[in-house]
Amino acid sequence: MIVEAIRYYVKGAFQGVKETPQVLEQQEELIADISAKVEDLVSEGKTREEALGAAIASMGELSALVDEFRAEQEALNLSADAPLVPTVEVYSGSLEFHIAAITTGVVAFLMLMCTAVGAVTDTILGFVGVVLLALLVAAAWWLRDTYIRSAPRWSEVETRGLVQGKRLLKSIGLAAAIAFVAVFVNLNFQRNEFWFWPLWVAATALPIRLMVEWFAIRQGWFLAEDASLTVEIDQFA
Repeated sequence: MIVEAIRYYVKGAFQGVKETPQVLEQQEELIADISAKVEDLVSEGKTREEALGAAIASMGELSALVDEFRAEQEALNLSADAPLVPTVEVYSGSLEFHIAAITTGVVAFLMLMCTAVGAVTDTILGFVGVVLLALLVAAAWWLRDTYIRSAPRWSEVETRGLVQGKRLLKSIGLAAAIAFVAVFVNLNFQRNEFWFWPLWVAATALPIRLMVEWFAIRQGWFLAEDASLTVEIDQFA
């Protein structure tokens, strides 16, 4: 398979370089660039084998680029023998869309429960309906946009760094910041109504999305065939 041959070539070029997130991102960019070049050459009439050879040749030597990463890592006292960034190969498009769909479903359920409680306690007032409608439109747009971006890459294999505690804490902090801003706006606009709570619930989508990704990969969903974790650790450590 051409894509796998390209991936093997790029991975081989970076042999001896520690797979940091920056290195992984650069590798994926190179794989995407070479793949696009192959498709262009095939459309011009070349066979896939000829196109692959020409595309790789057109990239020139990767040694200079690899040496830059190696020099940076040596300056930071990193080495290829150091513990690898935990990664896994996944079907990126499929994973991304399903994460978005599951996250939307979970947040919608939470929103429904909060709405039910609000109806019982008579805290669902006028402006809350506007906020809920806006969030519904935003959720539908997000799912549509995610599908459009993911569909062409449904079966594309991507090396992805696993969700870790720092990313989760960052998302929780961002959600808390959104909640704080919502309270501030509520105090200065329609202050006689308790309307900002839907934004609190919507903000939980940030950490929930990461937890869904963590759970999906832990369960082996959307992993590329024969893929396995590069390092067996707890991703939330």
